[in-house]
Amino acid sequence: MFSPVALIGQKNYQMPTPISNITEASSSPTRSAMALSRFVAAGRSTIQRLDAREGLSTFWLIASFAVALVLIVLRDPSLFTHPQFWAEDGKVWFVQAYDGGWLHSLTQPLGGYLNTLQRLGAGAALLVPFRWAPLVMLLEGLFFQALPVPVLLSARCRNWAPFSFRLLFAAVYIGIPDAREVHVLCTNCHWHLAVVEVLLAFAAVPRSLFGRIFDVFTFVLATVCGPFAVLLMPFLFVFWWIRRQRWSLILFSILLVGSGFQLALMRHYQTARYYRFLGATVARFIRIVGGNTFLGALRGSTAYGHKEPLWVCTVSFLVGLAIIAYCSRRAPLEVRLFFLYCFGILVASLRSPLVPPTPLPLWEMILHYSGIRYWYFPSLIFLWALLWCAFYARSRLFRTGGILLALILLQGIIRDWRIPALEDLHFPEYAAKFEAAPPGTYMKIPLNPQPEWFMEITKK
Repeated sequence: MFSPVALIGQKNYQMPTPISNITEASSSPTRSAMALSRFVAAGRSTIQRLDAREGLSTFWLIASFAVALVLIVLRDPSLFTHPQFWAEDGKVWFVQAYDGGWLHSLTQPLGGYLNTLQRLGAGAALLVPFRWAPLVMLLEGLFFQALPVPVLLSARCRNWAPFSFRLLFAAVYIGIPDAREVHVLCTNCHWHLAVVEVLLAFAAVPRSLFGRIFDVFTFVLATVCGPFAVLLMPFLFVFWWIRRQRWSLILFSILLVGSGFQLALMRHYQTARYYRFLGATVARFIRIVGGNTFLGALRGSTAYGHKEPLWVCTVSFLVGLAIIAYCSRRAPLEVRLFFLYCFGILVASLRSPLVPPTPLPLWEMILHYSGIRYWYFPSLIFLWALLWCAFYARSRLFRTGGILLALILLQGIIRDWRIPALEDLHFPEYAAKFEAAPPGTYMKIPLNPQPEWFMEITKK
């Protein structure tokens, strides 16, 4: 008889022990060898002390959240020193909330699903002068981008990986290369909410009333913020079937109810949208995954799938899949389900990408872009897998490969740490004119990314 345990993995999982490549010093060690030995011993001792913890205390979780906020801001301070709307932030979310009212805008789908999180940000932006409306929406994006850090470092994620590894991955999450489109911007902040959602879905049962309220609020919000809850449902059901956590069944019930509304909206959207040629080919798939996703996650800033030869993308594709497969065979249930969930997001994104009108096939169109949201989740599983191999792989080949790729990743994080500022379109000047204008005045305000984006608003 079919058993999910046989498919996904065993119920009980023992955390791996890091493997060191450093051999014992000879009987007559040199000073440099002794210094290296002491350094390695200190590193081992630090990792052991960290791994003795299941997670951070409440105080340190708040501190980690604050540190994450600061580091994310430092990647592009201009977003907050010169706030301006970006794409749908101004053209859709704010304008619709301003014209039709905040409550009415909550009922309006875009792209086939509700976008409640962005519309909540636009509603809050209506409470401040027009000049500062973009800042309010950016602060919402900042909050949700930093939120996965304390969740991952809490004791509830202790079954995902040892604490030292989760701490390292949290740092990589903050500094991930090639993340322009999902960095702080309110329009794509639901992608970070989806990270929080999947961490909580495969986490230990909350021990406090606050933890249960936080889970319920997060899952209720996530069900009306894009299609992610629909994709998560089957994996959460498998997790409950294997772990038999009653709390997981409660969360699944929330997803089931909320996803029904999203599926109805998506079905109507699929029947109403016009046909566009997808252009799906094996070569383009290899370029997308091997080039834009795997190479982009390591090096950043370039659409490698479009610029590099096919053989380079193929090598990257095969290496990345091998690392993910090796990690999946030995990772705990939580991580395996996370990998499958991210793969499902990639498949759904490639099945129906939302891109501007173009005569090109859709897959050819998205090949030209680096750092877009579609590469985000598969990048996370690739980075998790290569770091896991560098720490825990028992195969010398995969351990060495993981270490080398981790060094390339470090270089990519350093090179891509500062995200280029958006073009200054002088939003304060437009805002001043709008606020001084009489009711009924129509304005057309340019938006990033240029040149095709702008917002049209009529003063009330």
